[in-house]
Amino acid sequence: MAVEYRQDIQLMADAAAAAGINAPIVLPSDHEVQLNGIRFHYLDWGNDHLPHVVLLHGGSLTAHTWDMAALLLRDRYHLVALDQRGHGDTDWTPDSQLGEDNNDLMLEDTRQFIEFLGYDHLTLVGMSMGGMNTIRYSARHPERLDAVGIVDIAPETMREGQLEMEAFRNETETLSSFDDFLSRAVKFMPHRPVPHLRYSLTHSLKATAEGWTWKQDHRRREGGADLTEEQRKTANAARAEALWADVKAIRQPTMLFKGENSKILSMESAEATVAAMHDARLVVIPRATHNVHSDNPIDFARELDGFLSAVLPKR
Repeated sequence: MAVEYRQDIQLMADAAAAAGINAPIVLPSDHEVQLNGIRFHYLDWGNDHLPHVVLLHGGSLTAHTWDMAALLLRDRYHLVALDQRGHGDTDWTPDSQLGEDNNDLMLEDTRQFIEFLGYDHLTLVGMSMGGMNTIRYSARHPERLDAVGIVDIAPETMREGQLEMEAFRNETETLSSFDDFLSRAVKFMPHRPVPHLRYSLTHSLKATAEGWTWKQDHRRREGGADLTEEQRKTANAARAEALWADVKAIRQPTMLFKGENSKILSMESAEATVAAMHDARLVVIPRATHNVHSDNPIDFARELDGFLSAVLPKR
């Protein structure tokens, strides 16, 4: 265990140095809880006397995607990051739930997790898939929320980036070695420092008899793979309409983070989303793609801190 701890600390230190982060290198503590029919894993960065911030990662990512930004924020906030269902070290959806809508399952996961944490006040921040879960939760359960952060997602997104991410995932479903994954990741994200990619992959991959593969649950949901292009467009339009209603229903101060070079969230869509909301502001993070907080954790952390410092009630 001591050897593993030293290895994790060194990997984190290398990633932080490559990202230009000058902060104490501290690992979060690991925790588990049974919710909504499955076992969830989450990270706690300590300092629970500080304002609580719950973090929801994007699709194909894990709770550790927030680690670099967390190093910069943990002295000012109590950060808790959840591995969402089918991701990281959280269980996959059981066969008995596969017929249920995954968005509804994740909404209920989020509700139960926040109920479990029991904080009277918190900020909820979500990226991409986690951002959609954040939007849906915030529209329905505002009672505990002081502020909301949405990272590079909106009711309407660009298809180009989605196709690129799907292609990368499919091409790297199973590879013979960890280094093969790292080489592919470097080609896909040449802007990200190699030590940071190595650190991220350490938490995103698992060894199998065939080699290495993603921890994420990639099982096809019933009917999802059989949609025609017209049916897909209809489904996306219905999803966008529902999300528009949700963003308009959010009353808490909200910050929408857009990556300067994102292929998922256009400036037009970001501006329209902020304009439609009750109390929202937009910040564009430079030198960042869709993975805003990973590509540029320093600017992301600074902007999130500035936002929360301005809007959180003084207690």
